[in-house]
Formats: sequence, C-alpha cells, structure tokens
Amino acid sequence: MNFLKTTQMFAKIDILKDMEYLTDIEMLSTLVLDQCKKKETTTLKEMSSAIARIFFYVNSLQVDRRMYDKAMSQYREDRNRAVLRARRVEIELEQVKKDLEKFKKVF
Repeated sequence: MNFLKTTQMFAKIDILKDMEYLTDIEMLSTLVLDQCKKKETTTLKEMSSAIARIFFYVNSLQVDRRMYDKAMSQYREDRNRAVLRARRVEIELEQVKKDLEKFKKVF
C-alpha cells in the first residue's frame, strides 16, 4: 500500500473516531443535563463540569493533531520541491558541462 492510500485510510479512521467520540460525549452530556433538570445535585454539577473539561481537552488535542498533520504535509511538500529542484539543477549542470567540453574542443 502506498503512502497516499495509507494516509487517506488513517484520515478516514480518524474521522470515524471523532464522530464516535462526539456522539458519545453528546449522549453523556444530554443524560447528565436531563438529570440536572430533574434534580440538580452536587454530583451532577461536578459530572457536568468534568464532561465539559473533557470535551474541551479532547477538542484541543484534535486541533493540535490537525495542525501537526498540516505542518508535516507542508514540510513534505517543501522537501519534495527541493529534491525536484536539485534533480533539475543536476541535469542542467551535466548539460552545461557537456556544452563546455564541446566549446573547449572548438577553441
């Protein structure tokens, strides 16, 4: 399996994991909120706060991961462009060397 297909597969898996997490956190939040509406207790308030903190923490991790992936992709593109430029310059250099040798023979 090539790099692009592997990367795309992992991206799809990450999206599915994110969807599952969001569904679970939404279900849990709704259950706690419904119980708070019936009878708010200290335990339910703490649970509600903990769920909110977990949500924001995981969201922060997800944003960090996306930024890391984006940065790595840009670094890869930059490296690939540099390699292509170097190859092109090497080809041009060889051509210039050949032209120089022809020029030397003429004079």
